[in-house]
Amino acid sequence: MSWKVSVLSAFLSVGIFTQVAQAQDTTDEPAQTQDTEAEPAQETAKAAESPDATAAKGKGLLGDLRFGPSVALGLPHPLTGGVDLVYADLISVSLTGGRYGFKVDETELEIRNWDATVRFYPFLGSFFIGAALGNQGIVGKLKTDVETTTAGVTLTVPTTLRLEVESNYLTPQIGWFARWDSGLTLGFDFGYQMPSGVKSELQTSFDNVSAASQQAVQNSEDYKENKEDVEKAAEAVGKTSIPYISFFRIGWLF
Repeated sequence: MSWKVSVLSAFLSVGIFTQVAQAQDTTDEPAQTQDTEAEPAQETAKAAESPDATAAKGKGLLGDLRFGPSVALGLPHPLTGGVDLVYADLISVSLTGGRYGFKVDETELEIRNWDATVRFYPFLGSFFIGAALGNQGIVGKLKTDVETTTAGVTLTVPTTLRLEVESNYLTPQIGWFARWDSGLTLGFDFGYQMPSGVKSELQTSFDNVSAASQQAVQNSEDYKENKEDVEKAAEAVGKTSIPYISFFRIGWLF
């Protein structure tokens, strides 16, 4: 028992001596400790006052709400432009629209659209899940000769046909929309465009033909049947769901 008591006493003596020594060190250097604690506080205050502090946190002119223009290349809408609004890397809204046309021989084609897209960023990063709701119009113009028979007489009439197909659409989509603190944005997305409320209309105009001949053509059964067939075919095409792709999107946020 005597040696156990001796060891216990030694440990107690060492512990008491260590505590006394630490207390003296703390008492001797109060000013130095205070200065050390004050320096980080001063540096933090300076950082908060720095004009670059907001930019370093990825915030814009309106704080967590950033906005700016963007343009995109894709299909079925070849070229679109609009405005993006991003809130706190959590959700964004885009308002976009576009018009693109081209001509091949005697045929002119034009596609136009506008839509509103909502994107949700589940990981607070670049990957998003979203959907677009919008309206699309496709217009085709063709110059050709229309033959029609009226009262046993066949007429060949130079005609310009204008076919327009209009529809609303909903496009669920996923994609990548990267955003940098500087304001630069880059992205791409994939979706499936589902149309609804499709309407089609065929308009005709005649070149160098008398009013009586025009009326005769429009009243003929051949013309009415062909017009109805074309409009039905166009409406069927307009009701078809198609893939939606935005190959490249670039913009800037303020």
